[in-house]
Amino acid sequence: MLSTTSASDSGTTEHPARLLPALGRVLRAPVLVLVLWLLQLFVAKLMALAPRVAASASMGPWRWFVDDHRLRAIAELFADNPGVVASLAFNTLASAILAVVFWLVAAPALIVRLSGDRAQRGPSALIGACGRQLGPMITQSAYGLLFRGLWTGLALIPLTFLGPWAVPLAVVIASFPVLVLDRARVAVVLEGARPYHPMTFLRAVGQIARRPRWWLGGAVIDTLKIGIGVAALGLVISAKLDGSAGLWIARGAGLVAVLAGMWRIAVAVEASPAGHQAQQPRPDSPEADAAS
Repeated sequence: MLSTTSASDSGTTEHPARLLPALGRVLRAPVLVLVLWLLQLFVAKLMALAPRVAASASMGPWRWFVDDHRLRAIAELFADNPGVVASLAFNTLASAILAVVFWLVAAPALIVRLSGDRAQRGPSALIGACGRQLGPMITQSAYGLLFRGLWTGLALIPLTFLGPWAVPLAVVIASFPVLVLDRARVAVVLEGARPYHPMTFLRAVGQIARRPRWWLGGAVIDTLKIGIGVAALGLVISAKLDGSAGLWIARGAGLVAVLAGMWRIAVAVEASPAGHQAQQPRPDSPEADAAS
């Protein structure tokens, strides 16, 4: 924790939520990006084992696809073997739950690392932050889940009346609760905001609503992440790439997703006064002596 009083409680002026400096925070943490990406690949490989075994058992010796009929063959496999579909559905649900649990546990470490605090970069300090802030992260995420349910209903309204033309507006609306949760988490971890109080989350709602550039920038980052994932999938399908090339395209899209997720969190850190305070040299540090 870098401050004992939140910006919203103390009246401190917030910093702009600038996208490029926030991206710089992410790029200055390449080891963290690499670790998260490799962890993502390991979990993906682990979660793919059960569906792969089920599909191999169902196909028997016919474990190949004609390039011109690959999608049709997969559809036939699913239609004839409900066990494969059940295994895939279960693993997809388990992966989603695992991702939620991971971000709950790891969010404090990511926020502290992206703040640039030199005294909190060590593994023991980051793990300690995760342990101390687990309860607050669960609480604020629970508020966020309720708020996201309400806000998702609002995002569906323009789609109902305007159809596909309303997709950009729906994406902007749907991104709002995600950014609010980012802001609430940063306030708790860096600014000492009340960790279990709903007003911490409600203040974050007001702070994002008053700053449309932050809101729009977060929507652009999420759209970029989703767009690259869809484009990668389309490229693999349309180009009829072999297994190795398609796999590496998927892995590259996963790396982009990690970068985009960290970038969005870094925007919230960039907008926090405590995030800038953490990057300043301490009075007794060599950097401060050199500056003086």
